Amino acid sequence: MKISATINRLVDKPDSAVKAFASVSLDGCFAVHGLRVMDSKKGLFVNMPSNSYKDKDGNTQYSDIFHAVTKGAREALNAAVIRAYNIALMQSQQAEIEVPEDEGQQTEPDVPEYVM
Repeated sequence: MKISATINRLVDKPDSAVKAFASVSLDGCFAVHGLRVMDSKKGLFVNMPSNSYKDKDGNTQYSDIFHAVTKGAREALNAAVIRAYNIALMQSQQAEIEVPEDEGQQTEPDVPEYVM
């Protein structure tokens, strides 16, 4: 099975356990949205999309909308999403340091002259 992962949004809040929102495509046939990349004491993991509900005692419970059935499928999905997250994180950090200081102070853009 080919799993393609896309990071839809990075979360830039240091105090949040949620680090990103992701989607996956399974064999190009099915798409799953709403996965979350989470950070915990044990490291990064992928949280599946879920619905919340109140049980008979009034406690909030969560039920996964989508989940892997086998350990191998779960590991492959986690690896694809975490890999996409690491790439997106590196790309966002590179974008932040792209412009050198002396070029950022330019007042007029360089526009080529066209001769007709």
